[in-house]
Amino acid sequence: MRKYFIMFILVSALMVWGIGTAGAVEIITKDMIQGEILTEVDFVKNTDNFIILFDSSKTMQETLPGTTKSKLAVAKEILKLRNELLPDLGFNAGLYLYTNPFRAIYGMQPYDRARFREAIDRLPDEAKGGTDLRKGLSELRTVIAGLSGKTVVLLFSDGKLVMNTVGKKPREIAREIAQQNDVSFYVISSATGEAEKKLLEAVSSINASSRVIPLEAFLYNPGYVSGALFDIVETSIVKLSLVEKVIGFVMDDILFDFNSADIKPEYFDQLDKLGRFLKANPSTFVVLDGYADNIGPEEASLRVSRYRVMSVADYLVENFDIDPIRVAPMWYGELNPTADNNTAGGRAMNRRVESAVGGL
Repeated sequence: MRKYFIMFILVSALMVWGIGTAGAVEIITKDMIQGEILTEVDFVKNTDNFIILFDSSKTMQETLPGTTKSKLAVAKEILKLRNELLPDLGFNAGLYLYTNPFRAIYGMQPYDRARFREAIDRLPDEAKGGTDLRKGLSELRTVIAGLSGKTVVLLFSDGKLVMNTVGKKPREIAREIAQQNDVSFYVISSATGEAEKKLLEAVSSINASSRVIPLEAFLYNPGYVSGALFDIVETSIVKLSLVEKVIGFVMDDILFDFNSADIKPEYFDQLDKLGRFLKANPSTFVVLDGYADNIGPEEASLRVSRYRVMSVADYLVENFDIDPIRVAPMWYGELNPTADNNTAGGRAMNRRVESAVGGL
């Protein structure tokens, strides 16, 4: 036996969507404002120029602790990865080897990802030669002198000075460069000894915007240096759009002949529209109310009103595969007449099934 959804409280609550007399079937819609939160991500440039000073001296052939690769191999791997992830924000860029002799691999020019990738590939695969950080920084002074705006220098070094141990200390040269220009030094350190670490820390202490970053930290956390070149800014905005929403389904009453529960063919079309609507909107349900005129005993009127409402419920369930739980048939006999039972026309109007759709 098919179980229908029968609840008197539900019926009284849903009757606010009761059936009017407009057209056979009417789907009521309303234009509504719908809000959607969108997040926009922008890259904001923090510097105008960046310069990479790269150490390829023989001490960079040592294995980086915690890895099976040389310091040189890890440094090149980092540069390749960061180059692919760097947004093109109109930087000027340069890539220089300061292992004796100092030379440009990618002389200062507008940053181009593909050309910079080729330059990284031209860096030595084998570490050799001596480190002359003093001379490298002195040569850097000449490069920076021709630039305008803010500059970030990414200095790759293990801090081991094996050449030219006389003259100004690297810290002093770096301080002079920073005082004469708007420059920050990001020292990517692969130093292992205390003396080497102190030397690189001294270079990075020249101003508040400079710092030391361990090579292994730079390898696993690109955010260490990304903030020096650019910031990621998220902006949330509310996008409003006008949408059409169904807020009601109105259908004329289904009328029956005297003492009959057979659905007349003239009502098949509007019942089909109701069935298709329920099928297409699985969150909705329908309440059906069956009635009779006042001819005959009240018991007979109640019984025929039940037969009428059940015939409509069965039609919807069987023809449109609607779950019976979404159909709530109720019957009231001769109660709640909508027309005068003293006339034949009025009694014909009272032999009816009303419907109300909920869950919209």
